[in-house]
Amino acid sequence: MMDNPKAKAWGQLIFYSFLIWVFGWVVGPYMEKNISIYGQIAQIVEERDIDSGAYMYGDSAGSYDGEYYLADSFKHSKRDDYGMTKGFVGGLISCFLILGFGWLFILE
Repeated sequence: MMDNPKAKAWGQLIFYSFLIWVFGWVVGPYMEKNISIYGQIAQIVEERDIDSGAYMYGDSAGSYDGEYYLADSFKHSKRDDYGMTKGFVGGLISCFLILGFGWLFILE
């Protein structure tokens, strides 16, 4: 194994950066194409030229209004494929598993 802790740290940084890239460019688009609600949300965001990053990372009244309108539109659409579904819970569990593996392997 590696005896040099700096080399090991750089290796981990490169590896986990690669994993982030894979999620952003492979897993994310796959989910958008295969999970219908993600595709619909992306289509609405593109059609209305919404800066979704501004809603997520901005602490303004617009972000709260956007959240309200999005939740309200789901509520009134009579859909049952949002909220605490099996897919949503599975996604939460997978996020916690990823975090758990991170704690196990990165913090050695």
